[in-house]
Amino acid sequence: MAHRSPAPPRPTTHDYGHSITRRRFLASLGLLAGAGALTPLLRHGRGPAPHRIEISRPLLGTWVRVVATHDDPARSTRAVERAFAAMRAVDAQMSVHRGDSDLARVNAAAGTAAVAVPTAVLEVVESARAAARRADGIYDPTILPLMRTYGFYGPQRDRLPATADIDAALARIGYSQVRVDRAAGTLALGRHGAGIDLGSIGKGWAVDRAVDALRAEGVTSGLVDAGGNVFGLGTPSEEAAGWAVGLFHPVTGSTERVFTLRDAAVATSGNTEQYRLCGGVRLGHLFDARRGRPADGHLSASVMARRAVDADVLSTVAFLLGPDRFAGWPETLDSLFIG
Repeated sequence: MAHRSPAPPRPTTHDYGHSITRRRFLASLGLLAGAGALTPLLRHGRGPAPHRIEISRPLLGTWVRVVATHDDPARSTRAVERAFAAMRAVDAQMSVHRGDSDLARVNAAAGTAAVAVPTAVLEVVESARAAARRADGIYDPTILPLMRTYGFYGPQRDRLPATADIDAALARIGYSQVRVDRAAGTLALGRHGAGIDLGSIGKGWAVDRAVDALRAEGVTSGLVDAGGNVFGLGTPSEEAAGWAVGLFHPVTGSTERVFTLRDAAVATSGNTEQYRLCGGVRLGHLFDARRGRPADGHLSASVMARRAVDADVLSTVAFLLGPDRFAGWPETLDSLFIG
């Protein structure tokens, strides 16, 4: 997730030497929201049409778009601002990129002490840990040492890490070492050099908090789109069944499916844009946490769920497991594998 100030957008490619437009970035993820959905609203009977506001800003390491509709223009504007504020608060809690986040304090104290954190951090870590347990550790939120070893965080590498380096990182990984103390409100890691990375779930949590903010202002028709993690609140018009979200092939660009979101979310995970060039080898950012190697069985995996936090983490789990092992996963409303 992004740093505190609204700096230039830092897409999840982690800036590999090229700029990327918002539309190109979303298309590269294979997911564009609202196609055909942002046409003017129609209302049967008399009375003014609701006021719709749409704002896009760089946040959470990606482009975030918030759409809100309300009869009162001031309410719709205030709802969007509250949604962005809610997501900034999540970034301050869970970003692995900023040293002052609550998560960064937990990682810094790994193997040493428990750290007091907000309840939200405990809830997200517990959800990630539960997903890791069900996935038999192929997915693991304590993947940070491996990400650093491959150069995704910190200094980039000009060659592949040695087997000994990968083994050393794997020795610091393991969701079972995470200690959540609800009564004390603390979070701890049991091994020195361990680290939690909530990049696979924190963005979805932020989207849900943004949706909560919209609802708190009385908004019943809106959209939150955080770089491919999309929640459709209500419908864009009285005639629509929901918000249209097109899933595109990350290579050919052809439309693979259109999801209709009505009080539901969809997220896509893939390695098409999020990668490193290491020793001339292209390495995706999604890792099999048991082997310590990038997973490349598919181009992308998309999951639809009632909550954005579930869609977010489950799209990563789905990518790592594949369609056969992922079939029947709880909270999944629909899924799509490409490649």
